[in-house]
Amino acid sequence: MTDVDGLILAAGRSSRMVSGNKVQALLGGKTLLEQVIDRLAPQVGSLFINGDPAICKKACGDKLYPFIEDRLEAFQGPLAGLYSALASDQLSDAPYLMLSPCDGPFMPDNLVAELYQRIVSENADIACVRYQGFSQPTFTLWNKSAVGAVERALFVDKNGGFKPLLQTLNTVYLDWPEQSINPFFSINSCEDLALAEATLCP
Repeated sequence: MTDVDGLILAAGRSSRMVSGNKVQALLGGKTLLEQVIDRLAPQVGSLFINGDPAICKKACGDKLYPFIEDRLEAFQGPLAGLYSALASDQLSDAPYLMLSPCDGPFMPDNLVAELYQRIVSENADIACVRYQGFSQPTFTLWNKSAVGAVERALFVDKNGGFKPLLQTLNTVYLDWPEQSINPFFSINSCEDLALAEATLCP
């Protein structure tokens, strides 16, 4: 979809992943980062990775995409990754940016198209997927014109999370139908990784 850039958020500290950085964890014979790349890349016009190239390059296999490092010192949450992308000169001229976490290997292959239809039809700032009644802030489609609001949230409000922006900006929600496998399951621990592996290879 040429109107949408994609950004994989991979700058987290993986504090609950005792075996190392989660982007390098293996699932179904691929790293988690490769799994998410395979899901998101076909859905967007251009794909970027927000993370440390020294760590992420090892997890990309033969898939080479541009890296956007956080502009803020230390790790200040996923909103810093969004801001770093919006404030960079690396993104394309596409009006929208789709976010995905690096630990969401079951993301639906039509998610971007569905969120795009909602954000365009409602002329919204953000389109956010909701599953079983819970919003999924890291699976969101953003109008790039929201960069000013994102900047204020980080530098004025000192907020590193998405939820306040979802409440203050014009946000539309997409309720995703329930499935046997939670398509927005995030892998945050070795136990989560084992559960995901069992899901792939029952």
